[in-house]
Amino acid sequence: MRIPFFLFLFFVSASFLFSQTLPGKFGFGADLGTSIFVGQSKPDVQPIGSAYVRLGVLNFFSIAGKFSGGWVGFKDKNTNLRNWTTIISGELQGEFHIIPLSKSDAYFFISSGLIHYQPNVSNYMGKNTPTVGFGLGLNMFVRHFLSVDFSSSYNLTTRGDLDGNLNTKDKDGFFTLKLGLSYYFYDKEYIREAFIRGRRSK
Repeated sequence: MRIPFFLFLFFVSASFLFSQTLPGKFGFGADLGTSIFVGQSKPDVQPIGSAYVRLGVLNFFSIAGKFSGGWVGFKDKNTNLRNWTTIISGELQGEFHIIPLSKSDAYFFISSGLIHYQPNVSNYMGKNTPTVGFGLGLNMFVRHFLSVDFSSSYNLTTRGDLDGNLNTKDKDGFFTLKLGLSYYFYDKEYIREAFIRGRRSK
């Protein structure tokens, strides 16, 4: 008897805690930030950016398609000289929203996709690697259709030569910190339901 009761409490509390993002909410956006290399070489900071589309699937879950491009920087361990790798990636991202009915829409996410990378090393051919990422995001809504977005993520690759170093078996990755804008499309029914939900929450 206790197990079904605790399961009931879990689902009730989950329905309250998760953001009431209506299914079908659609938007697009772009962000810009920095990347920080994680691997055998010393880390360095380089710019990186993304463009994405986002679709609400459930009240607490949305999915995003993301296209990114930029550079991942690093320094030689011995000479401390700065260098970089050019990357282009496509990823599919699942987002779990955790703050209900708020202008501050916090979420955590998991992504997977493919990265094409080209280290700035002579005679080095560009390669592809699968990637898995995870991180945290925060959308601050300044209007019902516009948000300022903050995100922090870590992307792990299956390669150890993201910095052009072929002599290591350790898997390279990189952190990103980004700031961007998102625009959302709302129809009349969406606004009506959102208004009703907001009134009930007071």
